[in-house]
Amino acid sequence: MFRSRLHLCVLVLLLGMTAPWCRANEPSIFDRPALAETSRQLQLRAIGLARSGQLKESLAVCQQAVSTAPFSAVANYNLACIQARCAQTNECLTTLKRAIELGFRDVMLLTHDADFAAVKERPEFAALVDEAKQPFDRPAPKPGPINNGIAWVGPENTVWDESTNLLRTGFEWTRPEKPKPVIIGHGDVGKRLSQWFSAGTAAGHFGDLYDNWDRDHSNLNYAEFPQLARIEYRPVIASEFAFGLQNRMQHGGVVLGNSSTANVGQPFWRSNPRQAYVNPAAMAILAQHYSHNHLYVYPEHRDHDPGRNGNDGFGDVYAANTPYVLISQGSSGSDVPFLDALACTMAAFRPEVKQRLVESGLFTPTLQQILRSSYKAVRQTDDYFTGRAHPSVFDGALIDVLKMIESAHSMTIETIPPRVRIRVEQEDSAVVGRDYFDVSDREHLFDTPCAIARIGRSLQYRRRMIVTARESSDLSQRPLRYQWVVLRGDASRISLNPLDAAGSRAEVSVGWHPRRKTHPDSPIESNRVDIGVFAHNGAHWSAPAFMSWYFLDNEDRDYDDQGRIRSVTYHGGTDAANYVDPFINTPKTWKDSYHYTDDGRLIGWTRSRGSGAEEKTEKFTADGGLIIEADDRGRPMTARSVRYVAKATDKQLPILVQQLGDEIWRYGYENDDDLIGKIKSREKAAP
Repeated sequence: MFRSRLHLCVLVLLLGMTAPWCRANEPSIFDRPALAETSRQLQLRAIGLARSGQLKESLAVCQQAVSTAPFSAVANYNLACIQARCAQTNECLTTLKRAIELGFRDVMLLTHDADFAAVKERPEFAALVDEAKQPFDRPAPKPGPINNGIAWVGPENTVWDESTNLLRTGFEWTRPEKPKPVIIGHGDVGKRLSQWFSAGTAAGHFGDLYDNWDRDHSNLNYAEFPQLARIEYRPVIASEFAFGLQNRMQHGGVVLGNSSTANVGQPFWRSNPRQAYVNPAAMAILAQHYSHNHLYVYPEHRDHDPGRNGNDGFGDVYAANTPYVLISQGSSGSDVPFLDALACTMAAFRPEVKQRLVESGLFTPTLQQILRSSYKAVRQTDDYFTGRAHPSVFDGALIDVLKMIESAHSMTIETIPPRVRIRVEQEDSAVVGRDYFDVSDREHLFDTPCAIARIGRSLQYRRRMIVTARESSDLSQRPLRYQWVVLRGDASRISLNPLDAAGSRAEVSVGWHPRRKTHPDSPIESNRVDIGVFAHNGAHWSAPAFMSWYFLDNEDRDYDDQGRIRSVTYHGGTDAANYVDPFINTPKTWKDSYHYTDDGRLIGWTRSRGSGAEEKTEKFTADGGLIIEADDRGRPMTARSVRYVAKATDKQLPILVQQLGDEIWRYGYENDDDLIGKIKSREKAAP
């Protein structure tokens, strides 16, 4: 396994440093995705500052965002908004013009954006609106050559797409008069593929690309697939690019890729998929790959092994499950059997079927469906609707290549599986500082069309969602029926209630889960719940869409028999704790004990730190205020708001600490009902 310095490489890009091949102040096009992501983070910070009334500070951060990514239309638009609010009207119009020249075309937003109140009556603004109504010719990549089976990538055939923050490439595809053999070797699999290709019933690899992102450390044996073109990056960029997680490129073809690398540095050690799974922007890109015929394979390295806290392993530490990539059990080289099996399968489709799959963006979902339904852990048909077919990590020893190619070759246009897509319509919400304690709203990990992930931070025992799959589709426009299943988790703590006859919408309710085995026969434990959604078109079931909940392993929770929290002890701030990914958790050390009225309504909690003679306690109201004055019965008279911030320590990671806020809350009441009513009124009045 490479001891990669991915985080260092990313840090260099995030600081805006240019690569060696760039002229001063002119970043390479290959720098743009990282610079744009840095700029996006700055813009989010600026928006937060503006919402809190800190316009001067917001302006400075927005200017920094534009300086980081001057090529970004969105960054320039946001700067124009803040300039208008700061009464810099001339500067606003100049910046807005630049945004439109760079491709900003959201006329509805532009004309209704209240930020531009100071300039909307000026004729220059009306002229800019008219300009934004004109079509914008977004650059398309110029096709690059494919010579001797190598598809070259360089500045000459690459463009940057701001809407996806991806670099897009193009290639010149010319079908040879005399094709090369479809495969060399591979025993019975090779014989069948060769016979099918010779008979014209298998498409082969024309239009397919292999993309290696570990500098040839763990390669597909592409010499055994003579028709498969492999991507190579021009030497001018290869030394600093194309390494680690592939969340930068969208290539002009069907892509099979891999990167047998991981970040092994403390404290952010992780596999490439885990790097993406904690980043909503990266997940949006992986979803884009999935719908544009790209599939990458990555080893899990240390992210999925028996054990806990490094005693042999850590268990399954992935916070989500997705269909967007394939993760192999093991380290370097464990990805190669998957590459080989997928390359064989890609060549086995009938020509007309492969063409439809590629045109519709269904190629990768169909590959996933075939691999999962052919997986040797799936011993009977119903196993496809269990976690056996859909683990977060797959074992290369359980791949059935012969079954995969037969499944691909037997597929017709009429039996192509449907595409399932899901979206949250409603869900229970939680309030930071009352229902859980962190620096901000961090329950929503990501929302993508085929994977949704949440972190179970709230102390509410049960969380409810209404989820729709009505945006799913079938190439033949057939009606779909759906199945919602628990793939991982305690079924007694989960309810799945379809809301119509076809099951296209469902109410999903998930209770809090302690750590448990991924399935009864597995030595690996997990803190995650997975729910799968499948669509059937009358011929085939789809690949799954996933909903995942991840529950933090550094908390000890105690609920009563009615699901009310009695106490929770948090670990990891100043004491030892079970491992939790530092990107999704800011550790803290204290215990909260909750208090209720006789009829079960929450009235507050006591927070304790230390033990014995060193124990210190504080009391809080049910709405999260620190009580600074109470009556003779201990009921709050005056409380002060509390905020939670990350504090640097001499350790490698920050911890969560509480600080007093600026608000003073006063309570006057006749009885407990009156007190609770006043708390509820204050909650409703809060922004």
